[in-house]
Amino acid sequence: MKNILILLPLLFSNPVHCQILYEETFDNYTIGNLGTDPNGVIPGQGGWLTLSEFFGKTRHNNCTTITSELGRGKVLTLSSEMPPHDLIRLHLTKPDINSLIDQRNTGNNVIKLEFDFYTGPQTIGSSGMSTLQINDENNQSYYSSLVSYRYKSDTGNIIVGRLGGTFPVSLDNSNTTILPFDTWVTFRVYLDYINKKVYYETPYFNTVVMGDFLSQATGTNLIENYKPETLSNYFQAPKTAASQQMVNKLDNIKITALQSVPPYVLSATNFLSEKFNIYPNPASNVVTITNNENMLVNKIEVYNTTGKLINTQNYNNEAELQLNVENLASGTYMLHLQTNEGTAVKKLVKK
Repeated sequence: MKNILILLPLLFSNPVHCQILYEETFDNYTIGNLGTDPNGVIPGQGGWLTLSEFFGKTRHNNCTTITSELGRGKVLTLSSEMPPHDLIRLHLTKPDINSLIDQRNTGNNVIKLEFDFYTGPQTIGSSGMSTLQINDENNQSYYSSLVSYRYKSDTGNIIVGRLGGTFPVSLDNSNTTILPFDTWVTFRVYLDYINKKVYYETPYFNTVVMGDFLSQATGTNLIENYKPETLSNYFQAPKTAASQQMVNKLDNIKITALQSVPPYVLSATNFLSEKFNIYPNPASNVVTITNNENMLVNKIEVYNTTGKLINTQNYNNEAELQLNVENLASGTYMLHLQTNEGTAVKKLVKK
């Protein structure tokens, strides 16, 4: 079952400050082609426009499909053909996002975009690209993107940029952000129009990265001047060996209007997280959590890599504590350590 109800208690208790403007799980779609018009004119399922370019072949929609994913439901799948062509380009656009932004309550001037992305197999010897972006113009141009996630299928490199800020942005602690192949990863980004800041939350890397947003822009109502207009995905698969196929998938796309960036995002910085030690890691049964500055932990929340809350453990403001992980399934988890200084996020691998 998909994790679309996690925030409902918060929404009901504080509906003014947190509005879901758009949510797409693809579960209500029909298995098969997303669109019926490969020319990007007539909307297909869910109002998506699909434009395909096959060099040396007639346009069609067979590479943009709704498929069933075990344990996840229906997802949007983008794939090259077998055998491949010289070059395949797929353009998917969800228009009229601006009309949804106009429905937000007064003061909700932080726009949050989140989505699940499947990296797919590695394409050895040739580089394909899949880009998801939110634009402030009614087109798919990279140069109109407010924020853009670009993934390369040969290296696993994810490149992130935003309007009026430095490009690219590293989502981990290295100069190059690399994702594993054939893996679902959750991305969240907060566009803070009031403070001209952008925050990238990436549970897989155990990071929240802050940067400038619209830093050169002037005006008193930036969300109107640079209002999100479209959500788009650009998929380019170059010619590869006959045995290779480029495949990426999308799921659980959500756009939310907030009054402010959540406190745990503001406080979950790399600096705070680096003060904590977790051992053993990977672990089988019990992990010990310590820090050298006597910071007191009052609660640990365990999340999986898609952002689902798995377990909560309360503590009595302890500087050194133990967490039993014996009942967790094998995999990667994010431990949110709540302290008086903020929330530190640490990655844990369960054997």
